[in-house]
Amino acid sequence: MPPEVGFIETVSIRDVWPTEHADFTPWLQSHIGELDKVLGLGLSDPQREVGAGDFSIDLVAETNFGDVVIENQFGRSDHRHLGQLVTYLSHREVQRAIWIVEGARPEHVKAVETLNDRGVGQIWMVTVQTIRIGNSQAAPLFTVVAEPSEDAMVDGMPDQDLTQAQRQRRDFMAALFAQAREEGIDSPFKDLTPSVTGVQHTHARGSGLVYRVAVNRRESRVVVTNARGRWTEAMDALAASRSEIDQRFAAAGLPESLEWDERVAAGRWAIRYRVAANYTGEVDPARMRELNRAAEAMKRVFDPHVRGLAPGLAPRLEEDSSEPTTDAVGTS
Repeated sequence: MPPEVGFIETVSIRDVWPTEHADFTPWLQSHIGELDKVLGLGLSDPQREVGAGDFSIDLVAETNFGDVVIENQFGRSDHRHLGQLVTYLSHREVQRAIWIVEGARPEHVKAVETLNDRGVGQIWMVTVQTIRIGNSQAAPLFTVVAEPSEDAMVDGMPDQDLTQAQRQRRDFMAALFAQAREEGIDSPFKDLTPSVTGVQHTHARGSGLVYRVAVNRRESRVVVTNARGRWTEAMDALAASRSEIDQRFAAAGLPESLEWDERVAAGRWAIRYRVAANYTGEVDPARMRELNRAAEAMKRVFDPHVRGLAPGLAPRLEEDSSEPTTDAVGTS
């Protein structure tokens, strides 16, 4: 006898969260990982009611790239909320925003795409519905309807047009890369041109995998990951050699171990090393050196494994890769 099949039923969002401000936003703050399952940005530590001039932002969260502002809206998207979103980007000196709406008007989807294309910022537009199957509890269904390309950020703005945060991120990267060159540390990032984004990457031996360095207001990290959320099977190939990889990385004598995030959220995975150094103040050279040495160790350890991926996998990584090799923004 064939198994019983349930059917998806749409539930009014207000039957689950009566109000956006008092009900949905606190829920999202406590369950930010549900949104990250479709975005794969590494959303964490969301803060509510963060000031932006005379306004308050629903949520500001950390990501693998830095801060992102989140604006929630029940009902169909409107001009007022889009205007608020652009205002928040300027007041918070951040470049990334997520606009969650119950219904996305086509003209607003087009507006978000245009803002992304013109480098105004990086904006994700996401619709939210509530559904259930049979007598199950209602559950959110997030759908991305507009998003930026990973290489759309503008790095070459005149210095006088940069915000303080952009200058600090660029200066951090410049100091990091310069230290690697001056001290002969073979970091994969040492020859990159520092950008204002706080996130830069270079390909791992020309494959679809990338080495990424990122700095935010609390920490820095170096990461090996899959570019643009593709080639998820590469994690399985690397995880099969995890014991050997961890041992070889430990031989570098660094105080911490590699962190393996094997969850494939929105097609993304990451293997990272974190350092308590951020761009907001004077950086201890020893902390910066730890970050450079971690990048060097990661390159030394992972390069042979990238070359030795399972037959048929490595050639496809090479063949499908379309990302630039230097300063594009991506995830960790």
